[in-house]
Amino acid sequence: MSTKLNGNRYSPEGSRVSTDLLPTAIRYEAARAVLFEKWGNFVRANECLRLKRYYECRAMEECISAPNILK
Repeated sequence: MSTKLNGNRYSPEGSRVSTDLLPTAIRYEAARAVLFEKWGNFVRANECLRLKRYYECRAMEECISAPNILK
């Protein structure tokens, strides 16, 4: 799953996830943030939370049923 979410190294950050994978990406980044916080790596946790917020905004803009995606 992470290969699909991470894209390749040349694609811009935040644009690597297709619209249909946004719900998965939101959950994935939220889970990663929790793990990084538990491990004490707050910089990586903040990066995950930033990406999660970006994906949530994209979901609201691109999806018709955005409230269902963000649950």
